[in-house]
Amino acid sequence: MIEIQTRMLIKAPTEAVYQSFINPDRIGNFWFSNASATWEVDKEIQLSYEEFEGKVDLRVLDLKENSRIIFEWGPSSDSRVVTIAIKALGPAQSLVEVKEQGFKDFEGLLTDPNLSEILSFEYEDILDSLMGGKAGWTFMLTCLKAYLESGITSLRTGLMP
Repeated sequence: MIEIQTRMLIKAPTEAVYQSFINPDRIGNFWFSNASATWEVDKEIQLSYEEFEGKVDLRVLDLKENSRIIFEWGPSSDSRVVTIAIKALGPAQSLVEVKEQGFKDFEGLLTDPNLSEILSFEYEDILDSLMGGKAGWTFMLTCLKAYLESGITSLRTGLMP
């Protein structure tokens, strides 16, 4: 299974990190503009980017208070599972790791024994998508770090499409 993974040290307690994701009043400080509701297991949540007039739906699969968030998003034909793991490294230090798994549309192409038959533009599209995903998660974690460590809430709005 194809996986994107990134992680970052954030100087904040695990509870603050966890609440930043699941609380709709906090998520707009670092990631999406807003969330439709507090995250709960089996709940459908809509996240909105007001700046880009974009919306994305997700379904919360699992929550472990202050340590793990698992959700599914993406088109039904190629949904992806995202795990956000939060580990305390001290009283006010958390290691936050994001893993996004899935990419079924790409997996068949990348595991094809006849890889040479893949058109170069298809391969470039795959790499662009995977690298874009990695960059997106890194940017989100950077915005979370700025928010929790320094109170900066405007960093997420600086990214241009």
